[in-house]
Amino acid sequence: MASRRVPLALVLLAALSLACAGSIRAQTTASVATATWRATPASVLKTALRAAAAAQARYRAEHGTYAADARQLAFRAESGIRVDVLGAGAGGWQGKATHMNQPGRSCVVFVGALDGAESPRTDGDREMAGEEGIPLCDRMR
Repeated sequence: MASRRVPLALVLLAALSLACAGSIRAQTTASVATATWRATPASVLKTALRAAAAAQARYRAEHGTYAADARQLAFRAESGIRVDVLGAGAGGWQGKATHMNQPGRSCVVFVGALDGAESPRTDGDREMAGEEGIPLCDRMR
């Protein structure tokens, strides 16, 4: 009986070793894929506008209106990124983000509505933001 247990133990040990090796290989592949991903200017600008939208929501909850100036908001964009509030009131706000390495290009967003104002347009392609809370960007170079 002992002779049957040894081969079974070896088979189990070998299977466990292969499973661990496969897991390590999968983790290494995922790490390499993650390490090679680079943020694009558009993705950085969209992230900044989403952060501004979250800060605007907090500001409105406290003050009953949206902030008219990005400096009033409790968030800071990354270096080289500028976020501007194009217009704001009790019913909504519009914002624009620009990247120092993408002159003439921008991303825009709006939440709610401003009396007498159409949705914001990007600087380069002049595209109009169409969905509330969803940043829209120019084609970046």
